Amino acid sequence: MQVRMKLVNLGHAQSEETKKKIGIGVRMGWEKRRGKLMVQESCYFEWQNLIAEAARRGLAGEEELQWYSYNILDEQLMKEWLESVERRKTMPRTKGSRRAPKSAEQRKKIAEAIAAKWADPEYRERVCAGLSKFHGVPVGVERKAKRKPRAVTQSSKQTPKKKKETDTDFSPRNEPNKQIEKFKLRRSNRPLYKDSSAGSKLEMIKNIRAQRSATESKKTEAIERARLLIAEAEKAAKALEVAAVKSPIARASLIETRKLIAE
Repeated sequence: MQVRMKLVNLGHAQSEETKKKIGIGVRMGWEKRRGKLMVQESCYFEWQNLIAEAARRGLAGEEELQWYSYNILDEQLMKEWLESVERRKTMPRTKGSRRAPKSAEQRKKIAEAIAAKWADPEYRERVCAGLSKFHGVPVGVERKAKRKPRAVTQSSKQTPKKKKETDTDFSPRNEPNKQIEKFKLRRSNRPLYKDSSAGSKLEMIKNIRAQRSATESKKTEAIERARLLIAEAEKAAKALEVAAVKSPIARASLIETRKLIAE
């Protein structure tokens, strides 16, 4: 624009040859500027690739890192989970489970086995002793039948005697009630459902935790390597400062290195 304004202010018009020369000079200037920008961008791109490749390879005696390691681990875990599901489907179910009802033949066999057991006098004595112990009644004594409540009339009503607060009932009738309550508590504390595949799930969780810890350790190693590379880049930038005074290319590379270090 400045050149054009100068030409406008001049007293005479320029010839076609001078116009062509001016256009060629302007184009050459723009091409030089574009070339400098391309050199700077190529230096920046190569610098990024060098840092990434060095971080991936690591130092001597270290394992090389893989790109997209998270996706690879995710695919492996998904395959393991699908295999475990298919394995669980093909596993035979145990007999007598809640899902599969018992047939008439099975019930008949169970009834015959119980009848054969009950025919054994030793087994019968053991069962009777256990029942008597549970109900708090000695062996050989018949249990008293519960009486039905009589119809209460006004004449036969009697005021019940009030028990003192200090009196405590030490009768043996309370013992079976306590035993029943304990038995109910035990039954309530039992788990209602047992997962047959709990072991495989626990192993899967352990494997996932181990893999996560390994990936975290690799991440920390990569961060340390990146820090070392940044320190080396700072040293290189200090060395470029001397050369940047004389050459513009070194100055451009110095600016790019400063940007990379800041990032």
